[in-house]
Amino acid sequence: MSEIRNIVLIGRTGNGKSTLANVIGNMNRFKESDLGVSETKNIQIEKVEVEGITYRLIDTIGIGDTRLSNQEVLNKIADAAYEVKDGLSQLLFVTSGRFTEEEIDAYDLLRTVIFDQNIAKCTTIVRTKFSRFRKPEKCKEDTDAMIKENSKLAEVIGSCNKVIHVDNPSIVDLEDEDEINVNENIREKSRIILLTHLYACRDNYKPENLDQLNDRIKNHMTVKEQLQVQIEEMNAKEEEYKRRFGEASKQVEEVKTIMKSLVQKHEKEKKELAETMERQIREARNATPQIVERHHYHYRESERRGICSIQ
Repeated sequence: MSEIRNIVLIGRTGNGKSTLANVIGNMNRFKESDLGVSETKNIQIEKVEVEGITYRLIDTIGIGDTRLSNQEVLNKIADAAYEVKDGLSQLLFVTSGRFTEEEIDAYDLLRTVIFDQNIAKCTTIVRTKFSRFRKPEKCKEDTDAMIKENSKLAEVIGSCNKVIHVDNPSIVDLEDEDEINVNENIREKSRIILLTHLYACRDNYKPENLDQLNDRIKNHMTVKEQLQVQIEEMNAKEEEYKRRFGEASKQVEEVKTIMKSLVQKHEKEKKELAETMERQIREARNATPQIVERHHYHYRESERRGICSIQ
């Protein structure tokens, strides 16, 4: 009975992940495409025996498929994790050039959500579409360039098992026989490099706590999603402040209106009181001569009567 080694392929949509599976297995069972939408809807498993070893190739849905949410993609990749519960020989992380933030985030997810930190020891970064893959110095230059690109990428490369460069030009829909032969020859050279590496990988990683995987996926949020939640919370608070400020402003305006009304009422009463007092003063002034005349009249009458009584 031949030894069975599980190989999981993960990568961004369009990076040549399914093509790489075909090259390893020298087959065309995995659907190849350069489109930005993943041709792999669910995990696909195919077996191939090479020199007494049965490689169980597990192709996963492409990272970055815009038709699916992050949670849905994680659930699809989780299916692959369950398929290797008895052991994983290598996880091939496929990239076609400089790592994107999305790919770095995906690699972190493999170490923190899907598997654990130990998966890095069994992870090989496969750099596809590298036409100079047969020149070791060019491969090293490319790896060094990726390491220098940013600290996150350097940490990713430093933690994994190895970086391999290959080129797997398409043979799909080609009509020129010479071009097909050239591309098949290049693919075969890539296959030799890949199988040599896979044969040498003797470690077997066994994922733990798979029974909690669904909960980890459910509770997981990427940094971007966390930031988005924070932004939404800040926007909600801002709207609440605006609402409260609007209500307070409305109350201030109502108080201003009441104060203005009271001031106007007070001014009116003041004016009416002043007018009343002024009228009373005028009336008092007008009445003074008549009062004096009456006093004079009574005085004269009193004198006259007094004289008459003496006589």
